[in-house]
Amino acid sequence: MMKNNQPQINICGIGPGNPDYICPIVFKKVKLADIVIGGKRHLDIFDIENKKNILFNGKLDDLKQAIENNKSKNITIVVSGDTGFYSLRKFIVNSFPEFHIEVIPGISSFQYLYAKLGLGYENAFKGSLHGKEVDYIKQIQSYDSVFLLTDKKNTWKVIALNLVKNGMGKSKFHIGNNLSYPNEKIISTTALDASKMNHDFELCSVIFEKCMM
Repeated sequence: MMKNNQPQINICGIGPGNPDYICPIVFKKVKLADIVIGGKRHLDIFDIENKKNILFNGKLDDLKQAIENNKSKNITIVVSGDTGFYSLRKFIVNSFPEFHIEVIPGISSFQYLYAKLGLGYENAFKGSLHGKEVDYIKQIQSYDSVFLLTDKKNTWKVIALNLVKNGMGKSKFHIGNNLSYPNEKIISTTALDASKMNHDFELCSVIFEKCMM
């Protein structure tokens, strides 16, 4: 559906991955869309066998061209987590100012992990290490806890080792892997003990808490 003859894009957050955590309106947006765009894992969640879908391969130029080629269509883009936390939302909004864009939030990885741990995030720093540098050692001085999305370089173990190196080995340290899936794994320990562990976790979520001396 178009608004004032503007082309339409819906950007929908699908939460941590398990369909049980997806808002019902997201399924409605996918059902009404002419075209659905997303990663393979995201698209597999929805019943789109008879609907045109485009696999997002991680290349922003390809995504932009796919949208350009379908300007007359009602497009729904599904993204992991929440649309406001390191998603494609900013790129799409900036790239297509002529579109009517509706943004549907989802449960973010930080919301999910904090909830599973029974913790609040009212005074938490939340950041991503996906191709970025974050001075999380400095951030913990101003916050009760720090949440980080890791990458293959800045892994959970690198973070734990860095905390130990900076005298924070006693900090409570939580690792979340495959959140919301049947093979979900959440480990709660200390930074020191985590630094000695070996787990085959690549992209995961980490929370560490301020060490109260």
